[in-house]
Amino acid sequence: MLPTCRLPGLPVLLPLAGLLLSLLLTGCYALSPPRFTKVPVDQIGVSGGVVSFVCQATGDPKPRVSWNKKGKKVNSQRIETIEFDEGAGAVLRIQPLRAPRDENIYECVAENSEGEVTVTAKLSIIREDLLPQGFPNIDMGPQLKVVERTRTATMLCAASGTPDPEITWFKDFLPIDPNASNGRIKQLRSGALQIENSEETDQGKYECVASNIEGVRYSSPANLYVRVRRVPPRFSILPTNHEIMPGGSVNITCVAVGSPMPYVKWMLNSEDLTPEDEMPVGRNVLELTSVHESANYTCVAMSSLGIIEAVAQIIVKSLPKPPGTPMVTETTATSVTITWDSGNPDPVTYYIIQYRAKSPNSKFDTVADITTTRYSIGGLYPNTEYEIRVSAFNTIGQGPPSEPVEARTGEQAPASPPRNIHTRILSPNSMLVQWEEPEEPNGQIKGYRIYYTMDANQPVNQWQVHNVQDSILTTIGSLTTSETYTIRVLAFTSVGDGPFSDPIQVKVLEDVPGQPTKFQVGAVSDTSIELTWEPAYDKGITNYELHFREGKTGGKVSKTFSPTSSFVVEGLRANTEYYFSLAAVSSKGIGAFTSEIAQNTSQAKPSAPPQDIKCSSSSSTTLLVSWRPPPVESQNGALAGYIVRYQVGGAESISGEPMEEPAIPPTIDAILLQGLEKWTQYRVTVAASTSKGTGPESQPLLCRTDEDVPGAPPRRVEVEVLNSTALKVTWRSLLPGRQHGQIRGYQVHYVRVENGESRGLPLIKDVMLADAQEMIIGGLQPDTTYSITVAAYTTKGDGARSKPKLVVTKGAGRY
Repeated sequence: MLPTCRLPGLPVLLPLAGLLLSLLLTGCYALSPPRFTKVPVDQIGVSGGVVSFVCQATGDPKPRVSWNKKGKKVNSQRIETIEFDEGAGAVLRIQPLRAPRDENIYECVAENSEGEVTVTAKLSIIREDLLPQGFPNIDMGPQLKVVERTRTATMLCAASGTPDPEITWFKDFLPIDPNASNGRIKQLRSGALQIENSEETDQGKYECVASNIEGVRYSSPANLYVRVRRVPPRFSILPTNHEIMPGGSVNITCVAVGSPMPYVKWMLNSEDLTPEDEMPVGRNVLELTSVHESANYTCVAMSSLGIIEAVAQIIVKSLPKPPGTPMVTETTATSVTITWDSGNPDPVTYYIIQYRAKSPNSKFDTVADITTTRYSIGGLYPNTEYEIRVSAFNTIGQGPPSEPVEARTGEQAPASPPRNIHTRILSPNSMLVQWEEPEEPNGQIKGYRIYYTMDANQPVNQWQVHNVQDSILTTIGSLTTSETYTIRVLAFTSVGDGPFSDPIQVKVLEDVPGQPTKFQVGAVSDTSIELTWEPAYDKGITNYELHFREGKTGGKVSKTFSPTSSFVVEGLRANTEYYFSLAAVSSKGIGAFTSEIAQNTSQAKPSAPPQDIKCSSSSSTTLLVSWRPPPVESQNGALAGYIVRYQVGGAESISGEPMEEPAIPPTIDAILLQGLEKWTQYRVTVAASTSKGTGPESQPLLCRTDEDVPGAPPRRVEVEVLNSTALKVTWRSLLPGRQHGQIRGYQVHYVRVENGESRGLPLIKDVMLADAQEMIIGGLQPDTTYSITVAAYTTKGDGARSKPKLVVTKGAGRY
């Protein structure tokens, strides 16, 4: 099947030109598993001869192709794998063939990160003295040829066999595809290979291959040499400069080209480093080891057409020394500014600062690419001791670090509130409040402020305030009996106040339970939410009362249950937000409710299919399918995508395996199904999915691809000579699978023939009846040869014409 392109927001009915433009504009790229574009065919070779199997695949990412024999990599001196197309294609060449050792099934495997596919081909081998009579034979093979660049080269080949063998060509063991050369390389009708405007890349070893149903025969190889005009030497790869550490090693490469190819040598000052009798052609790599001094090395390329030189500098450098110990010049609550001395006489590329909090298991953070000797390190924690060091970096690498300096950041107001606020009623008008220190004090805590009120809707600055120093509990009196108070606590340092704790409520009534603490969400599913808590203290709790609602505006639902520390609320809707609050109840009354907490139920797979499924055909092999998402209340989560399945079939019957498009993103609401059967009815369904799975399929939609011209000529065409001026032509209709639409009629073409050549324009008679099976042609000339063909047609045009039938009308006076 052809690759699929997904089109976001495509309208249901789109003209072909618009569709093509959308395809071009959107790009439509997606990962895809391997798919073979060239599959190997079974081969029958001759013992001692050659066979090649060719295999190529495509996919994203680009697949890797390999050959196996009995599930293992092929391994033999006579069996060679030649890769092409960056490994996405491979030729398996076996030479010379040995029977029965090489007779086997060979497997081509294409794989990438998206999958793996395999195709097989069988090799049979026949001894030379047992070849069948029609086995191909090379009558004339290619010969050694030398051609000037840009001229035309022709490699000859002629072969015989029964049936006539097909001739193909290989270059350097890879198949030649003349169609890929933009007409520069042609295979002539004689079998010869003609190469126009020859290039250096055409140079190589050529073989012509003759094959028919009896087997395959390779010619002896022949080399083609492309002669290039004389070119003076030039450097194609210039030697590059290097900086290395003392005692280091380096390789310097120098490559020169020309015609004739130049010799290449290395020199140090006036000393030749390359022996004259070992001077290589074209490429010379100078290997330097244990280098301790900087020097200039000269590459010299020479030929009969000239001498050229290029110089490479080798600079011996060492790692930089450690900078001086950093000095702290400024600190804030979140930053430290340091300066340092370079400590290096040579230039430094940049500096690296490493810093960490002085606490167990802390790791260094790094700031790189600093080009000055002063830097402010930001994003630090307040009131924290840090260790800081500096390293220099040059072209060789990073040097050792400086001695570290220690610095403490300044204080800040607390960044988090006091934790675990608890209350307890001590008398009809007093209570005990207790808490823990903030997680992020950002300095030394100087004290705490307890804010409390009977009206939580008042601004906090109008609440009553109770200050505490050097303690994490306090007693608050003068309270009103039976009233519910809201309490919030903050901590402060010398810099300022920290944030408020979350509010808690307490009812001033003896023997009434306190507000449950640590009220939070536990396990969550698509239909249930677990809640957990800890009782504030036990005052004879008899049960709990839970209030919850769906969304911020939903109606309140109450549930009452026996004492416990957790409760599962069931029967909820998937992917929906709920709000909860809890209070404890004793025989003396109900305590204060907790603050509301919110939680979404988890997602589930959709409970309804996509809506408004529509289908249209823009060509004889494509269907455009579009849809709208399932109703919002049935989506049950964020849509992850859509699944489109289709199968040949009508309302009553189906045939073949159902096909499925790869997962379609949720932003796409239309897809173009390609590579379909012409004028064929399909059953199409669409389903939506979330991360939890795929929902139900839509009701099957019946959709037919467009008509096309008939795919075959009429069957059993016969011509009967009626007399000297008339013929009767009969035929049978096309098989249903080849009609590709509704047959509208038939056209009978007839033309006069003399000496094997047509004379004049063909005449056409049209029968506009879908079930017509015969026609009388009159007004012909006596004793004359006519060629007759028949073609069916649909609204899209004429189909293929039948093979010509040659008949001769009777002579005048004969009946």
